[in-house]
Amino acid sequence: MTHLTRYLIVFIILPLFTAGLLAQAKSKGTLTFEVTDVTTNSPEMQQMVGAMKGMTQKLEFDDKRQKMTMDMMGGMMLIKTYTDTDKKSTETYMDMMGQKIKTVVSNAEIEKAQKEAGVMIKSDDIVYDKSVRKEVMGKDCYKATLQLDNNGQKVNMEMYVTDDIQVPTSFIQNLNQVQLQGTPLMWIIDVGMMKMTFVATEITDDLASDFFSKPEGDYQEMSMEQLKQMGMGGQMGF
Repeated sequence: MTHLTRYLIVFIILPLFTAGLLAQAKSKGTLTFEVTDVTTNSPEMQQMVGAMKGMTQKLEFDDKRQKMTMDMMGGMMLIKTYTDTDKKSTETYMDMMGQKIKTVVSNAEIEKAQKEAGVMIKSDDIVYDKSVRKEVMGKDCYKATLQLDNNGQKVNMEMYVTDDIQVPTSFIQNLNQVQLQGTPLMWIIDVGMMKMTFVATEITDDLASDFFSKPEGDYQEMSMEQLKQMGMGGQMGF
């Protein structure tokens, strides 16, 4: 299942990117999103559709920290990413069918990614069309589109953003150097052979006091570069 691993790596990176897009000024809260539709034009990728559909992303945040939890296949694949704005660090814990991996992004890696992403993505690359509107979770949203090249992987994003909700800035916004107007409550990601639709299912100001607690267990620590190489090479054994 090397294709599954490869596309998981893509969708591990994209939640970080999305967390950066969700950047404005609210003190704390929780946003939950669900993958409501998955399509593919590749027969060999068809096996992934069931695994991806129903996947959830949960963003919990206060004014300094944010945690993104990706849950696939009813918890069989669980990815938790912790961002601390003051420390300019991010830790990712992945439990993929029992294989536990931890990554820590250093300041040097962050700065390198900022430079690379600064060339790849600019705020004015986002095209807004307020004549195209959609209601999501009772909020009036308008269309925004973005095309990008993620290390040779073409990615097209169609988003529906609202000005009614604001979320705090994290260093991840500086990582991709994108300032998105408003907050996306729905987005469609097209990576060529697969297209996924994410829709907000819950918006709340509630936040657990221990939301930033790290997972326990024996996690193998790897660099993001090692993780990418592993995904492309299928060395996880999937």
